[in-house]
Amino acid sequence: MKIFSTRDIIEYYDSTEVHYRRWWKFEETMCLHYALWDKNTKNIAQGIENNNAWLSELGEIKSTDYVLDAGCGPGGSSIYLAKRYGCRVKGVSLSKRQVEIANEFAQKHGVADLVSFEEMDYNFTSFPDNTFDVIWGIESIQTTEDKKVFFKEARRILKPGGRILIGDYFKTYPYNVEEEWAIRWMLHGWAISDIAGLDEFKEIGKEHGILYIKDRDVHTEIRKTVNLLMVIGYIGMYGSILYNTFVHKTSDFSHFHHRSYFGQFFSYYKNQWRYRLTLFRKEG
Repeated sequence: MKIFSTRDIIEYYDSTEVHYRRWWKFEETMCLHYALWDKNTKNIAQGIENNNAWLSELGEIKSTDYVLDAGCGPGGSSIYLAKRYGCRVKGVSLSKRQVEIANEFAQKHGVADLVSFEEMDYNFTSFPDNTFDVIWGIESIQTTEDKKVFFKEARRILKPGGRILIGDYFKTYPYNVEEEWAIRWMLHGWAISDIAGLDEFKEIGKEHGILYIKDRDVHTEIRKTVNLLMVIGYIGMYGSILYNTFVHKTSDFSHFHHRSYFGQFFSYYKNQWRYRLTLFRKEG
């Protein structure tokens, strides 16, 4: 299995930032995740907000909650939670650049008194035991190679009864990523080694005193995003060829980013993963 280092993950996000700025309403949404569509959704920005809104509703976020945004990216989810609920949020990212951008966004949106960001690995934090009411992770937790490490640290820093909210892609059946080209292109293009199924999350969580409560399958609601990314992938492929031929060579993550869009399209329609919003709770 291909293993991605912390350095690889940082390089992916830093080198592909320009793509998200160009195609994914970066300045408006401050998020990199899938847009969820319903009959009232008119654009990508609204779809991305749906992801934040539906996950926070699943976890019943309150103004009194202290939330850890684990893998916060440019800070959009943290800022959304602070503005909508008035709760405190600490965002952490491996990328120094993302942390700087996220703190700038928090200032710009007037929530710097509630939200702050630090360069930190959410699997190995410096926070005291029993610090947070909620751990939040949209498309970040599956990046962890060993999910047991995540749940171990989550148990330590969550208060008794604390919740974990995860919005992510989950395997639908066991398979070797290296032997399945579509999911390999998708995951490796995003610096992810492998993903686990929901049953595996439930089992590992239970081993660490964190119980599965419920989930919402939103696989149909991301279909429009999957198709849109496929189109962006085709455009990006030709743009990448021209840029790397006539301007200068980019990183492999940037150069082949379009492959991840192709991979997510074909693996989606092969039903190799499903997108779910999930809620877990620490015992006690």
